[in-house]
Amino acid sequence: MMPEVRVATGFYTNCDSFVEVTPELLKWIRTSEKTSPSGTVINSLEEASCTLAEALKSGGREHLISEELYSKLCSQVGEMKKRLGGNGFHMGCALHQLGLTPLVSYPCRPKGIMQRSPEVKVAVEGSFKKPLEAVRPEDPEYDHIIFEFKENLPQGVEMTGRHILSWDLMSFHGIYDEEFQTFAFDRNFTDILIFGYAHLLLPEYREKTDEISDSLGFSGRPRVHMEIGQGSEESMKYAMKIFSDRHCTDSWGLNDEECKCYFGARSNRIEDLKEATLKAAKDYGVDRICIHTPRFAFSISKCSVEKEAEALQQASRVSAALTMGGISQNLRAAGSLPTTDQSQMSEKLEGYNFTATPVYVNDEPKILTGLGDAFAAVQAAIALAE
Repeated sequence: MMPEVRVATGFYTNCDSFVEVTPELLKWIRTSEKTSPSGTVINSLEEASCTLAEALKSGGREHLISEELYSKLCSQVGEMKKRLGGNGFHMGCALHQLGLTPLVSYPCRPKGIMQRSPEVKVAVEGSFKKPLEAVRPEDPEYDHIIFEFKENLPQGVEMTGRHILSWDLMSFHGIYDEEFQTFAFDRNFTDILIFGYAHLLLPEYREKTDEISDSLGFSGRPRVHMEIGQGSEESMKYAMKIFSDRHCTDSWGLNDEECKCYFGARSNRIEDLKEATLKAAKDYGVDRICIHTPRFAFSISKCSVEKEAEALQQASRVSAALTMGGISQNLRAAGSLPTTDQSQMSEKLEGYNFTATPVYVNDEPKILTGLGDAFAAVQAAIALAE
């Protein structure tokens, strides 16, 4: 299914603490005082409750929170189930379950994280090792609290989704795995680099984006896909501009809400998303942009329609398998799930190929987190493979 390529995924691996939105938690969200967030970092329970109430109505997103609020939330929400997360980890884990052995970025390597990692590659002192061979017990263990909810109209939950409140100084301050970068940024060791970045970076640390662009702005870099996210929008927009100006990336990916936020799409309709994405591809000089939504996926790309269709279809199938509880054990069954009513489409658009496909639908998902990262990793690895 996957091409034989050397892939690196970044930039962060962290803990995820999952919270089920129970009737008791719903009551707290409904009845607690609420205040709209006033800055990039949320500091109070009132602000957190406000974002959760909005998520239950219009869909979740990711917010940065202070360490003080993180402690308050841990006391407020009750039981949490811990798993590994982070863009780099989710991407690498998906590819690992498909038979590849990617190089994964671990800026912090406490034992609790490394012992729960699959046997991917970790860069250590100029060589590759297994996660358990790369433990640094003194490193901190940062955490993202993920609220998962399912549609329940009588209870006021208008959609299924998740909402993330993240305390993570790695992402806030741009703390990197420099040993990872030595190999991941060099095509002698890596064919394709896939990363999510900047959506949690505090604006005052934007010089960290310059460090990335300086390292990738040379002829010896691999092919690069960047996945865009919501959170710290100022930092994300700066990264998009700098990476475009310095030709650091070949491919971008984002969902429909992010397309509205960063590209100015007028709605979630495919026609409006397509129009905004084509304009962005031309304005930023990017060879390829992929949009994924719960209803369809499409790309504006200089790759062939055949390659793009395969990339989008396989990525959707892998994401659907993940919703069923895991990729490797459910990949075959995922191919039997129903698909959305989006027709397969392709056309030429001003030097680009537009390719759209339906996506698989699982009405009883067991997993809601990491789906976009799995989709991103698979479609980028297929589309950028030579």
